[in-house]
Amino acid sequence: MRHAGEVTTEPLIPDPLYAGLSSLAAQETTRFAERNLRVRRSPVVHAVRMTPWVAGLAMPAPACGQGWSGAGAGELHPVAEPVNCGHCLASAEARAAAITSSAASQPQLPFPS
Repeated sequence: MRHAGEVTTEPLIPDPLYAGLSSLAAQETTRFAERNLRVRRSPVVHAVRMTPWVAGLAMPAPACGQGWSGAGAGELHPVAEPVNCGHCLASAEARAAAITSSAASQPQLPFPS
């Protein structure tokens, strides 16, 4: 509930485009939680860093800043393997973000109980 004179950045009518983008960003963030990252089928494993995306949202990306071509989400894959990217290993920030293989566990499959 808003009070008289209160300033808000929330839209009066929910924006379906923003809702979709926000949902995608949340899904990708969840997919990469406690995971490292591989671009497509590359043998190089990167640490993950959340980077600015659109509309104030953030998406997972290689912590070293390695670029890739394509739409974005479909090219990046979460992995439980140790980081072997030379740039990530040389960066203190990226090393701090890296998940060691002993800390990462296999994701649970959604089997019905």
